[in-house]
Amino acid sequence: MSRIKLFCLPYAGSSAMIYYQWSKFLSQDIDLQPVELAGRGSRMDAPLYESINGAAQEVCCSIKDQIKDTPYAIFGHSMGSWIAFELYHEIIKSGLPMPEHLFFSGNRAPHLNVRRNKIIHNLPENEFKNAVLKLGGTPKSVFEDKALADIFVPLIRADYKITETYQYIPGRNKIECQVSALCGREDSITQEDMEAWREHVLNKMDVVYFDGGHFFLNQNIGNVTSYINQRLKRSDCRVS
Repeated sequence: MSRIKLFCLPYAGSSAMIYYQWSKFLSQDIDLQPVELAGRGSRMDAPLYESINGAAQEVCCSIKDQIKDTPYAIFGHSMGSWIAFELYHEIIKSGLPMPEHLFFSGNRAPHLNVRRNKIIHNLPENEFKNAVLKLGGTPKSVFEDKALADIFVPLIRADYKITETYQYIPGRNKIECQVSALCGREDSITQEDMEAWREHVLNKMDVVYFDGGHFFLNQNIGNVTSYINQRLKRSDCRVS
C-alpha cells in the first residue's frame, strides 16, 4: 500500500517549522509535507499574500505535481484552515484528484468570518504587537529583538490582514472527501462555530476536542498526531 502525503498549512505568523516535530509521531505510512508559505523560512523573499484565496491558488500550483498520482490529505490550523478550505476548491476547479481527508483545525467555519473579533491588522505598531501577544502563539522575544521584529512584524500583520479580510464565496459544491474539525477545549471558538463546518461537507464529519486553547496543537503533538494516524490508516482512507 502506498504512503499518503500530509500537507500541513501553518497559522498566522508561523512557518512550516511548526510541523517538523510531527515526523517523530506520525505513522510510517504518512509522508509529512509541511507547506512553506510566502514570506517565511526558505521563502523569506517571496511577496506576501494579498488574500486567503491568493495563498490557496499559489499552494495549489506548488503541490499539483505531487498530488496527481499519490493519495494525500491536508491539515490547516487557524489561518491555515481557511487556506485549506479554499485550496480544496482550487484543486477541484483545476481538475486534480481530491484529497482523501481534510483537517480543519482551530478555526470557525469560513461562512462565519463575519463574526470577527477585534480587527488588529491595521493597529499602530505597539498596539498591534500587544494584541498579537495576547492572542498567543508568537514568542515575546520576536518583538523584543529589533532585527527579528523588522522581519516578522510585517509578515504577522499581513497574515492577520488576509485572515481578517477573508471573503467567503457561497454557492460552491460541498466537500466530498472525509473531514475532521479540531479545536482546543479552552479556545474562544464555540462548539457552534465548529459544528458549522458541517454545512460545507457532503458526508459525515468528526468534530474533535483537545486540551488547551487556540494553539492546542503545539502542546498536544502526541494526541493530535495520534488522531491523524487513526484517521489516515490506509485501510480507512476511502472516499464515501
